[in-house]
Amino acid sequence: MGMFKLFRNTLYIRIEPENIALLHVESGSQFADIPMLAIETRKGKSTIIATGRDALMLSGRDNITISNGFRHPRTLLADFAIAEQTLKHFVRKTLPKSLFVTSPVMIIQPLALLEGGLTQIEIRAFAELGALAGARQVYLWVGPELTRDELSKLNFARAGGQLLFP
Repeated sequence: MGMFKLFRNTLYIRIEPENIALLHVESGSQFADIPMLAIETRKGKSTIIATGRDALMLSGRDNITISNGFRHPRTLLADFAIAEQTLKHFVRKTLPKSLFVTSPVMIIQPLALLEGGLTQIEIRAFAELGALAGARQVYLWVGPELTRDELSKLNFARAGGQLLFP
């Protein structure tokens, strides 16, 4: 088990329109920022030049668009492509820097716009978002915040929550 844990990567990702918090379960490393991208467009080509608070500082500059893929009045996933790029960048900032990094298991927990429950479309979209951000397996959790112990054992049995995917 000790050797297996060395190569394990579990990411706990809590998403709100104004904050995404990531926890690398095995190391305890954390990263949180606002889910913003600064995208520069030159000669028809778009390039991500900053994320999070750094992106906001570029607001108002020529050829730069600031986007939040998680801000919409009805759903947490407003722009899938922007949300995907944001999550990819945030995952890179959270995973340990190493030559050999295994694809992580992701537990994604949406924290806003949950009235009436998530639709099957939203559940599928979050699962695909995690997969495209590099996860080898995605769990979608709605409920109380999970502890590091629950996350390391992938134990979702606690009452008061719901595992929506897989």
